[in-house]
Amino acid sequence: MDTKTVLFATEGKGKDTLTRFKQHIHDKGVETAQIKEFCCDMSAAFISGIAEQFPKAEVTFDKFHVMMMVNEAVNDVRKAEQKEAPQLKRAKYLWLKNETNLKEKQKEELQGLKEVLLF
Repeated sequence: MDTKTVLFATEGKGKDTLTRFKQHIHDKGVETAQIKEFCCDMSAAFISGIAEQFPKAEVTFDKFHVMMMVNEAVNDVRKAEQKEAPQLKRAKYLWLKNETNLKEKQKEELQGLKEVLLF
């Protein structure tokens, strides 16, 4: 992972992809125990394939998919809060933007929201 070198590429997203990878490294003289870590998305097929074919390897989920899930969860909370506090509608970017970069009117609007919401 430190060298960011592609070791193997193939079609498919299933468990059998890991079987083909295991065969590939075996053909190159590499023992499966030498594979210490996999970085992958959260595919159940990949996770179970890694567990079956490389039981000693650790699994790390890639940052893209983890952050996608975090952003979806934050968005769900934001939408739920808007239902209880309608003044939050169209205020998403006031909260996301660095306060030092807000225009004066935006700073006032954000301060007003904080006061109403008891921050």
